[in-house]
Amino acid sequence: MDIKERIGFQALFDFKDAREALDYAVRQGFSAIEFNMSSPAFFPENVGEGSRRALSASPIPVLLHAPDGLSLFSLHRKPLDAVICRLSEVVDFAGEIGARCVTIHLGSTFHISEGGRMKFMHELFPGEYEAELRYSLKRLSEYAKEKTLLCVENTSGFRYPLSHRVLRELLADEQLYLTWDIGHTNRLKGEERKREESFMLEYARLIKNCHIHDNHGDWDEHNVIGEGNIDFRYYLSLLEKLDTYFIIEVRPRDRAVESYERLKEML
Repeated sequence: MDIKERIGFQALFDFKDAREALDYAVRQGFSAIEFNMSSPAFFPENVGEGSRRALSASPIPVLLHAPDGLSLFSLHRKPLDAVICRLSEVVDFAGEIGARCVTIHLGSTFHISEGGRMKFMHELFPGEYEAELRYSLKRLSEYAKEKTLLCVENTSGFRYPLSHRVLRELLADEQLYLTWDIGHTNRLKGEERKREESFMLEYARLIKNCHIHDNHGDWDEHNVIGEGNIDFRYYLSLLEKLDTYFIIEVRPRDRAVESYERLKEML
């Protein structure tokens, strides 16, 4: 499909329930909707039967973004298993309503002061953290089979060398998929940016979701498209032939609609 037929927006805090958000997306002419499940209104246990039926029968594709703040970087097995359990509940919800994919963040490790400088824990215990991340992603990817596509987003611990090692193993077997947040890549400089772009393009066939928002390269502003320095034409040209959706991650909802109009003009 043409890119214009694959543009959606992410709902977070503007709606009292999922059905209201879906109705808004359809009225505004969006071709998809992503629910950010950091909102209590979208917690699986808070989505009523009426909204579940509406989502299952949605005229546009539904995508889910798992709750922020859940980290797979833990050496404590019981808390880690609790995170995996919660993410599995999101996967179950996706399977029930027929959601196209679930995007997750890997999370990050914490840092300590060592020898007069700050050092992250995964730098001190790389083998241990790599083993736990592999354990977590294998469990989740296996659980997601036949239910939805599990996509890892390029943020925080995604960029750790140990994460790339684990991701390459699972991506090679197509057990995992990717969400490319262009705004996150735009914040990187020099070789770090080249590495991330190269990684995403190497596995481009597995990019099933793309987050769209603008910034000036200094911090994650989530600006309206055009209020930053991202070269959207360049990135969209790389992605236009892929089986991916383009989710405008700009808030509140009126700014998402403004971004939608600007993006359509650009296209």
